[in-house]
Amino acid sequence: MINAAETQPPKPQIGQIINAGETIPPGSASQIGQSIVLLAGESVADSYVINSLMNKQGKQSNVYLAKKWGKSYVVKIYHNGWHPSNQMQSFLTSVRHPNIAHVIECGEHGGYYYEIYEYYSEGTLEDVGALSSAHIQNTLVPSINEGLHELHRNGIVHCDIKPSNLFYTDNGERVVIGDCGISGYTNSNGKLVDAVRGTPEYAPRVKALLWSAAMSPAYDYGSFGLVLCKAVLGHSIFEGMSVEEISKAWEGGLDLPSQISGRLGALIKGLLNEDEDQRWGYVQVKRWCEGEYMRPVNRSIYSRTKKENQNKPLIFGRFEGQTVSVTTLHQLAQAIKNHWTQASRIVKRRELIDFVRQFDKSLVEKIRELALYQDADAAVYKLLIYIEDDPQQIFYCGKEYGSLSEYVDQLSTGKDEIAKKFLSTGLLVFYLRYNDYEQAQIDRLEQLIRRNGSNDMASISTICFALQGKKAIDIFGVSVETMDALIPVLSKCSIKEIDELLQSDRFIAWLNRLGYEKEMRRMKEAFI
Repeated sequence: MINAAETQPPKPQIGQIINAGETIPPGSASQIGQSIVLLAGESVADSYVINSLMNKQGKQSNVYLAKKWGKSYVVKIYHNGWHPSNQMQSFLTSVRHPNIAHVIECGEHGGYYYEIYEYYSEGTLEDVGALSSAHIQNTLVPSINEGLHELHRNGIVHCDIKPSNLFYTDNGERVVIGDCGISGYTNSNGKLVDAVRGTPEYAPRVKALLWSAAMSPAYDYGSFGLVLCKAVLGHSIFEGMSVEEISKAWEGGLDLPSQISGRLGALIKGLLNEDEDQRWGYVQVKRWCEGEYMRPVNRSIYSRTKKENQNKPLIFGRFEGQTVSVTTLHQLAQAIKNHWTQASRIVKRRELIDFVRQFDKSLVEKIRELALYQDADAAVYKLLIYIEDDPQQIFYCGKEYGSLSEYVDQLSTGKDEIAKKFLSTGLLVFYLRYNDYEQAQIDRLEQLIRRNGSNDMASISTICFALQGKKAIDIFGVSVETMDALIPVLSKCSIKEIDELLQSDRFIAWLNRLGYEKEMRRMKEAFI
């Protein structure tokens, strides 16, 4: 006897992608998890005409590209059994925040709940590879931070912050958080108690509560940290791993690749703090965006927290009959500053690697490389900047410069030999890269050094102009910014004054800074 069920076409599996134009076998649409399939040309809400099924099939919905009066929209049809709460529906249709996708229209179609969104034609973060530090700092981080803040202040935890839910708009200058389908509201304690949600590759660890977990805004910020890893590397740090392998990676102590360093590295570590109470949130990220440097409290990232007196000490050396030992990275930094000459020995010792591993595993490979350096001062400086609480300070060869501005002021005098050595050995370029300065500024500096060198005063003045970002120069009491403004000033000068000006290192630096070398030669010909 033939079973009646065997005569039915095979039913599609939950999560299976069904192309537009395909039909669902009779009776399957009523099953939990299955969705109605919309055909090309079919209308939703009478005016949104379906074009095609987008390459996005979630556990909760099918997503279609549609058009209305020539403009593209996204139509999201929830599977049977899924429906956002009335509270969430009300928020999504009323929100008008530049970093949150709002629902233009919603309702039911064929018994299935739908939402209409704006279509972001510029794609998602998933569609791009590694991004520049400048783009991450100026666009990605503030956009996500402000969007999360809007959700969280309304009592919502997104629960699925990942690259494919972050949409580009405004020519890539703004990012919008979308797909709040699995978002939920927090309780009076500020937590969403439910089954763990999200995508494993972008889900931070969360404390389990028997069959559920308590997810707070810190959960979204943990996902934010993993998203930034993808932005830096061009791929997830868990790419190609199974759920079991990802879990083991967390339990073994999460190691961040060496590319994640500097200010961005500090931000990511702050967002991936094991302790949710210490994990960075809106305030800390905003301060970071404003240029402030903070070192995360938990330097060991997802490893067991150790009290300082439990750390294995490092014997730094003996000075004046006294043994100097350190138990924290801060103490190590202070010992280096107090004993710069002797610090070159510590860089080559195996014990240093074992000591640093207790606090930050991501530094191990960097310190191994330092042991190979022939320039001992460069090795010590890089070790210091890796472990320093504020790497925006410059401490080199026993001399401290509180900031880049202070360093440039000293360099511009031409009398500070340590400042000149810092420039000539390439450490200034390293400093700028490590602290995520604009790539264009770094490229310009390297170009100036290649073209002019870094030893003579004219070259140093040119470099200082570039670092200070100045366009104006004082010429005989007049502030001059352009060649057009310079000519009237020169017309009032004597030949002797003009000759002195043309021999001035600072004047030549100003011309070089603005790319006026040709004008300088032309001017010499005119006045000689």
